[in-house]
Amino acid sequence: MSLSDKDVIELNELLDRLVEKNLSYEQKKRLENWLSESAEARKFYVSYIDMSVSLGYYADEILADDEKAEKTKGVGTIIQIFQPWLPLAALLLFGAYLYFTLPAPIFWSDEKYEDVAKNTSTKNDAPNIYTLLDKPTVAVLTKSVGLKWNAGSSNHPDNGSPIQSGEFSFAKGMAQLEFMQGATAILEGPMQTNLLHANGLSVELGKLRAHVPKVAHGFTVDLPMGKVIDLGTDFGVEVHPEGSAEVYVYRGKVSYQGFDFNGNEVKKELSGGEAIYLDSFGVLTPLDMPSGNFAGSADLASRSLENAHRRRAAWLQKSHQLSSAPNTLLYYGFDGHDSWSRVLKDETKRDDGDGDGAVIGCKWTEGRWPGKSALQFTQDNDRVCLNINQSLKSATLVAWLRLDSLSQQGAPLLFSRPHIEGAVGWAVNGSGKLVLEIKTSNIFEKYESAVAFSPDRLGKWLHLATSFDGDNKWVNHFVNGRSFSREKINQAESISLRKGLLGHFQAFPDRNPNLSLKGSIDEFAIFDSAWDEEAIRELYEVGCPREQTFSPQLALP
Repeated sequence: MSLSDKDVIELNELLDRLVEKNLSYEQKKRLENWLSESAEARKFYVSYIDMSVSLGYYADEILADDEKAEKTKGVGTIIQIFQPWLPLAALLLFGAYLYFTLPAPIFWSDEKYEDVAKNTSTKNDAPNIYTLLDKPTVAVLTKSVGLKWNAGSSNHPDNGSPIQSGEFSFAKGMAQLEFMQGATAILEGPMQTNLLHANGLSVELGKLRAHVPKVAHGFTVDLPMGKVIDLGTDFGVEVHPEGSAEVYVYRGKVSYQGFDFNGNEVKKELSGGEAIYLDSFGVLTPLDMPSGNFAGSADLASRSLENAHRRRAAWLQKSHQLSSAPNTLLYYGFDGHDSWSRVLKDETKRDDGDGDGAVIGCKWTEGRWPGKSALQFTQDNDRVCLNINQSLKSATLVAWLRLDSLSQQGAPLLFSRPHIEGAVGWAVNGSGKLVLEIKTSNIFEKYESAVAFSPDRLGKWLHLATSFDGDNKWVNHFVNGRSFSREKINQAESISLRKGLLGHFQAFPDRNPNLSLKGSIDEFAIFDSAWDEEAIRELYEVGCPREQTFSPQLALP
């Protein structure tokens, strides 16, 4: 997970307090949890401490150099007085540099972490978290249905996200984990588990079904009173709240190893069609094999498809509501188009069809969930020509976007003719920032967010929104329903939308340079008012391809 501007500021403050030895208990737990869960936070930590140590060494060298100390007597005196605070000063200086020069998530090289750790562990009395730097990815979350995370849980990965070793728990729903060594496990909530390594986990509560190919031979599930070791098989495990457990073998073999309440070793090899019950004292009892006790991959796929259909139906209902709202200028749902269609239908219920877009080059593809359509932009001349003739005091632009790649020139979302005053350019720049450009009489005013598209977000659907509030003089950028930046408007008083291009920028007709999107768009809208974060958040929730833990109600501004 990348660090936002807000994250950088908060991490600065926590590290300042760490160096001062002034962390509260709550702050200490916040920092520990952050470092354990975020690779970028750990990199930030190491870089800070390294900077602090380097400055301390540098100060020592200055103080040891008599000639330089004499020439810089005043400076030396100051350094002597404040030497205990040098690590803090380094952090503050480095933090200020980051804040003013790098407002986006920051990526450091992974080189020399070990050396940095050796130098910092004694010099700064820092927490010993360096073992976390090598914390590996052990599995990938490939499918999920109905997940509701435990209260207080901060790890909420999306489908397709890599999962590091550590706790992986949820209150309800199903999740499919594909371990890096080849085993597949389907977990049913309530689930409390710890992912131990690329070929094993421990289960404290919940149901698990594992499919283990030969390449993952030895896949291990730790139980409260023992462990199940795969011998090349398909098996299920259920752990109850009191610590008892059931083991079912559907095919192949497993080996159970544990201890009873007297400390005696218990071993049992189970073959396909066999099952055992383990009470909370480790006593083993044979069981009959039930039918349909554990969900398999087919069950998960079926439930996932059913849920996708339900989400799509809910989105269609809200989409119809949104398209008929009085402040909706243009609304493209990207749904119900034939593969050969060259028209992007405006769904604002106008009879004249003036809002329809002309599709050039783009291909229709699957959208953000099964059965949903989207437009894919792959070639340099792909675009959608829009017939817009509006000048707006305030406006909101929204889109679902999936970027396949991001060039140094960036990715255009919407551009109107650039030679008119108030012309608009809405794009993701080469750094991954969401940008709104507005032409004034003198210049193009530029309003940038923090980095929205870091490398880990390429290939994933993101909801983007930008509001232009001409009355209150603010430009707000939103990513996945959350405010990402807020900037004061300089001169621009309105925006002008004429002959817009979706997914393409061309300064002048039939002339270069051209700038083209490389990715897909699945919903695009323009509203003639400035939406606030609450309204944008609800719009994101109702159309999100990932399941939500509640059912949002769309409140139009």
